[in-house]
Amino acid sequence: MKNPFRSAPITFLALAAASFSLASPALAQEEAPAPTPAEILETAPAEHWLPIPVTDLLIFTLPDTADGTKRQAVIQLLPTELSGGHVRNVRKLAATHWWNGAKIYRVAKDFVTQFGGNPDAKTLPKGLETVPESEYFNAALGVKRDTDMAALKAAVDYSNQYQGTEIQPLMKMIYENTGAQTVGFGGGWPIGSQTIDGEAKFYPLTCRGSLSPAHYDPPDAGSGAELSVITGEAARSLDTTFGMVGRVIDGLEHLQNLPLGTDPGGFYADESQYIPISSIRPASELPLAQQPHYEYLASYSPVLLQYIEAHGGYGNICTVPVPIRKVSN
Repeated sequence: MKNPFRSAPITFLALAAASFSLASPALAQEEAPAPTPAEILETAPAEHWLPIPVTDLLIFTLPDTADGTKRQAVIQLLPTELSGGHVRNVRKLAATHWWNGAKIYRVAKDFVTQFGGNPDAKTLPKGLETVPESEYFNAALGVKRDTDMAALKAAVDYSNQYQGTEIQPLMKMIYENTGAQTVGFGGGWPIGSQTIDGEAKFYPLTCRGSLSPAHYDPPDAGSGAELSVITGEAARSLDTTFGMVGRVIDGLEHLQNLPLGTDPGGFYADESQYIPISSIRPASELPLAQQPHYEYLASYSPVLLQYIEAHGGYGNICTVPVPIRKVSN
């Protein structure tokens, strides 16, 4: 049976060999430049790029800027089988167009852009769930992470042993200093875990671009009507104390490069500063020809580790986002 992990290293080594053979004798003595992250991704087998279902995508639209620049972001929600009440609420809120005409009222530098029910106090759709704090943790994500990381280790071991590669394991390249005892990727999502009262508890990490439901004092966990887009690593402090429903995979700059709020916490001081939201709606509502299509690099692909290493620096698991690319319809 054909091994699914053979093609990427073989392709890369073949390209490297071809480049070496064309070099002059003088240049041949010099070490070849390291491949760039983009070049690394080009070696990924086609079957390692997995589709993001259009049913998991939301289109977030702000009014055009004064010079006519379009402002639109694409949100990927956690898939149904890996999510709970917060995501179900967000799907319902988007399907009913509840956020259309709502406001962005908080932009805190390198922390969050917050929008939704407060301060509009709009009537919520019927049937929203009351989400318990226990749903900050997610066992299904843990199963997916451990399955994908076991497959990744097997693929890396095979490649290093039989193809002569030197792919570093994940934990040789990253550190974790924000609370999780063990981290890894599952289904394209960064996932952490802690041992609490003797039991492993898993949760999605609030990396840059993540969407987190706002809430007030515990045990209130929020409905999902008020959301914060994470714009800096300081928000990793929200892990296990706030939920996480998805992430911005395209157009994050439109939700990040906004005027900063001047009141404490980055809130806008005056309602005249609020930024209206044109719409947030499911991508599946668009005509078929206009629906966007994206793919992510599988968590079990050794190319993911080569891609992380190619960035040349070491950091925590949020430092280098999982590769996601837009594909033509």
